[in-house]
Amino acid sequence: MLSTESPDPAPAAHSPTRIRYVARFNDGEAALMHTHEILKRRLLDPDAHLYRTTAERAIAAIASLGLSHRQVYLDAQLPDETRTAIRDLTARFRGNQRRKDRLFEAFGYIGIGLLLLNLLFLSFA
Repeated sequence: MLSTESPDPAPAAHSPTRIRYVARFNDGEAALMHTHEILKRRLLDPDAHLYRTTAERAIAAIASLGLSHRQVYLDAQLPDETRTAIRDLTARFRGNQRRKDRLFEAFGYIGIGLLLLNLLFLSFA
């Protein structure tokens, strides 16, 4: 959820839901877009930004973003296994993004090489 005001992480007495993680981004719309890119296969309702995923995967997706942000709140009652899963998934998501970045960088170098090769052959023809 995107909001300009900080939420109160304390659970309401009658509410079955609770806040598990809060992060502040300089560009919230970009953060939503990048988070969607990671979680898009779990999308249920695009209008409500509703995904079917675990809390660990959702937190890791947000924490792994390369955008400027800071963690405001992480539920202190999360078990150690959950925190370990968040760290592992965050590392996995960051690794996937690095591999994608390297692949597109390689495509760029190949494209530049083909352009230079084409220029070289066309200039002497």
